[in-house]
Amino acid sequence: MGYLQEVDRWLDVIFADLADGKESFDSIKRDIRSRILESYKNGLKAARQSPAPRGSGPDRAPRERS
Repeated sequence: MGYLQEVDRWLDVIFADLADGKESFDSIKRDIRSRILESYKNGLKAARQSPAPRGSGPDRAPRERS
Protein backbone atom coordinates (compact mmCIF):
# COMPACT_ATOMS: atom_id res chain seq x y z
CA MET A 1 0.00 0.00 0.00
CA GLY A 2 1.36 3.42 -0.91
CA TYR A 3 1.79 6.27 1.51
CA LEU A 4 -1.14 8.32 0.19
CA GLN A 5 -3.42 5.28 0.23
CA GLU A 6 -2.46 4.75 3.86
CA VAL A 7 -3.21 8.41 4.62
CA ASP A 8 -6.61 8.13 2.89
CA ARG A 9 -7.55 5.09 4.98
CA TRP A 10 -6.43 6.83 8.18
CA LEU A 11 -8.41 9.97 7.30
CA ASP A 12 -11.51 7.88 6.52
CA VAL A 13 -11.30 6.33 9.99
CA ILE A 14 -10.78 9.55 11.92
CA PHE A 15 -13.47 11.44 9.99
CA ALA A 16 -15.90 8.56 10.56
CA ASP A 17 -15.10 8.78 14.28
CA LEU A 18 -15.77 12.52 14.14
CA ALA A 19 -19.09 12.01 12.35
CA ASP A 20 -20.14 9.32 14.85
CA GLY A 21 -19.27 11.57 17.78
CA LYS A 22 -16.51 9.20 18.98
CA GLU A 23 -13.87 11.93 18.62
CA SER A 24 -14.01 15.70 19.00
CA PHE A 25 -12.92 18.22 16.40
CA ASP A 26 -10.01 19.27 18.63
CA SER A 27 -8.87 15.66 19.00
CA ILE A 28 -9.00 15.08 15.24
CA LYS A 29 -7.13 18.33 14.59
CA ARG A 30 -4.45 17.32 17.11
CA ASP A 31 -4.07 13.89 15.44
CA ILE A 32 -3.71 15.44 11.99
CA ARG A 33 -1.18 18.01 13.21
CA SER A 34 0.81 15.25 14.90
CA ARG A 35 0.88 13.19 11.70
CA ILE A 36 1.97 16.20 9.65
CA LEU A 37 4.74 17.00 12.13
CA GLU A 38 5.97 13.40 12.04
CA SER A 39 6.05 13.52 8.22
CA TYR A 40 7.90 16.84 8.29
CA LYS A 41 10.54 15.46 10.67
CA ASN A 42 10.96 12.36 8.51
CA GLY A 43 11.52 14.62 5.50
CA LEU A 44 14.21 16.54 7.37
CA LYS A 45 15.95 13.29 8.29
CA ALA A 46 15.83 12.07 4.70
CA ALA A 47 17.27 15.35 3.43
CA ARG A 48 20.28 15.00 5.75
CA GLN A 49 21.13 11.55 4.40
CA SER A 50 23.61 11.62 1.58
CA PRO A 51 22.43 10.28 -1.76
CA ALA A 52 24.06 7.24 -3.30
CA PRO A 53 27.49 8.13 -4.65
CA ARG A 54 27.59 8.83 -8.34
CA GLY A 55 29.84 6.89 -10.59
CA SER A 56 29.95 3.87 -8.32
CA GLY A 57 29.04 1.61 -11.21
CA PRO A 58 31.35 0.17 -13.85
CA ASP A 59 33.77 2.62 -15.43
CA ARG A 60 32.61 4.05 -18.70
CA ALA A 61 34.58 5.71 -21.42
CA PRO A 62 33.75 9.40 -21.81
CA ARG A 63 31.26 10.17 -24.57
CA GLU A 64 32.53 11.99 -27.60
CA ARG A 65 30.73 15.19 -28.43
CA SER A 66 29.86 15.93 -32.02
